[in-house]
Amino acid sequence: MESVNKKVIFLALIMALVTSFLVYTYVKKATTKPETVEYTKVYVAAKTMPAKYKVQEDDLKEAKVTRELVNVSAVLNKADIIGKRIKDRIIEGEQILRDRLVEDKMLNLAYNVPDGKRAVSIAVTEEIQVANLIKPDDMVDVVASFEFDKDEGTIKVTRTIVQNVQILALGQEMTVSEEKKEELPKTVTLAVSPSDAEKVIYAAEFGRIRLALRNAEDKRQSNPEGVIKKDIMPNKALMQGAAKQ
Repeated sequence: MESVNKKVIFLALIMALVTSFLVYTYVKKATTKPETVEYTKVYVAAKTMPAKYKVQEDDLKEAKVTRELVNVSAVLNKADIIGKRIKDRIIEGEQILRDRLVEDKMLNLAYNVPDGKRAVSIAVTEEIQVANLIKPDDMVDVVASFEFDKDEGTIKVTRTIVQNVQILALGQEMTVSEEKKEELPKTVTLAVSPSDAEKVIYAAEFGRIRLALRNAEDKRQSNPEGVIKKDIMPNKALMQGAAKQ
């Protein structure tokens, strides 16, 4: 009988210890604050975008990920993404990374030609290039000089053939670095309409071209009629010159 009582007491002690442990574990869990998980907002592709694609606002969507899942190159500011082009394809749901984006001006020339325009290059000298002061994105007028035959002889005329033309590139550079700003390019590339492209090419082939740099804010179009010798040297001056001879 005594041995039975000892077994009962022993079992009771075991049950008491187990119960105490379970109560302790429960109380600890109930009083311990849960760990705070920090999330960071990132921008991901709302759809798969091909290489050279220009990102628009509806191409992006926000996503919240834990801090350890944020790519170190992730762009966290939407304004730094919109309007940029991507170097290579981005898959839907992929985080937008800084090194996957590129400005238009850093892409090849075809992506910098304005819609409806054509890129036309002309050979230049220092005087044509306004003492090497013209830079990409400047606006210029194209002035051409020609000779043509009439009954009274050869006539020379100078006229503005194209106005308000954007400079796309100097030589092969669409931007000019500090190292190259003093280097005279061999060509200047213009953004012109298809009809103006014909005028510029004709003038380059059969006449002489000069570029006239415009004020950065001047968008006005004038209606120049061109000049010939008598417009610069009136008849009176010609008669006086003849009399002296």
